[in-house]
Amino acid sequence: MKHVVVDLEMNNVAQNSEARYICSSETIEIGAVMLDDNLTEISSFRTYVKPEHNVRIMNKITKLTGITTEMVENAPVFNEALKMFMNWCLGTGDEVTIYAWSDSDFNQISKEIILKGYEISDDEKDLLENPWSDFQQEFDTNLGFERQISLKMALDMAGVDFSGRQHDALDDARNTAELLHIFKDSDLFETTLRKINDIMQPKELGCALGDMFDFSVFAVA
Repeated sequence: MKHVVVDLEMNNVAQNSEARYICSSETIEIGAVMLDDNLTEISSFRTYVKPEHNVRIMNKITKLTGITTEMVENAPVFNEALKMFMNWCLGTGDEVTIYAWSDSDFNQISKEIILKGYEISDDEKDLLENPWSDFQQEFDTNLGFERQISLKMALDMAGVDFSGRQHDALDDARNTAELLHIFKDSDLFETTLRKINDIMQPKELGCALGDMFDFSVFAVA
């Protein structure tokens, strides 16, 4: 079994494009890491993706991600990039589980598959027709949060510094994988996340940690 943690960065579809009836954004970067059964990184993947329904990367997206129009103008288009990613996922010949921080990346891929007419092969069906594992939801549920928290906030709670640049697809994927490793290791989980939860959750109040703080100020990655 191999575990793949993936992250996408997106750009807005042009306001005058009919593509907006299907999705409002296009993927401009795919980043992922592959983990073995011990959740140790064994491979990584990154590609920029050339948008097809906007001639430029929006200024706000460049500010957020660091991706410019020039960086994607010679990149593969979505169908080519997704095929590259699928080939990388399936290249080991093992079963693959894909994780993402929230369900937004799987929803984005699903909409673009429809928009751009990507033909899913038999080998790809399990990875593209079934929702990816929503690690953010799993994390929030296990700690009793009713509101979603950002990846950066989750790492801070685990006592882990974010490595690299936020909203860089590969860096986001790699940091999510680090949190996944902690979460899936019972000893690490007990000594980090559970410890935080026990300290900050007053039992006599009968409220979850997520109810005690307003996490709406934290952006969801």
